[in-house]
Amino acid sequence: MSTTDEAADSIAAVIQDHVDVCNNLLVLAQKAAEALKSATAFPSATILAERRALLSRLESSLRWLREKQPLWHQLPTERRVRNDQMNQLLQTALDTIMRVLVLDRENEQNLLRRGLLPVRSLPAVERSRPHYVAQLYQHHAKA
Repeated sequence: MSTTDEAADSIAAVIQDHVDVCNNLLVLAQKAAEALKSATAFPSATILAERRALLSRLESSLRWLREKQPLWHQLPTERRVRNDQMNQLLQTALDTIMRVLVLDRENEQNLLRRGLLPVRSLPAVERSRPHYVAQLYQHHAKA
């Protein structure tokens, strides 16, 4: 096995680990969504503990990706472009991250609706109503 093959394999292993972490985050977000849909109490302590554990794994995974990035750029361009396995892993990671972000945003909105987020987590009025300040000025200008 050549040095280039070994480098590509080590990069693929790191990306696969990152995809696994992303998949675990997706499963956790789905678990939270299901818990929010049910009428039972939301297991916030359990989900928070799992989230913290996964976030530490995510940080570690990102650190490994940053360390492997120079090795990726040292590979010949044709090898990087034609590496279907690597491209598929990267696309899977991106797709999973997008699904996690969308689901997490929905979960955040459901938590807000159920009153399970502290007041400091609520978005500012100005953020949810962009023309709030302009309307205030118009209202006071008429008076």
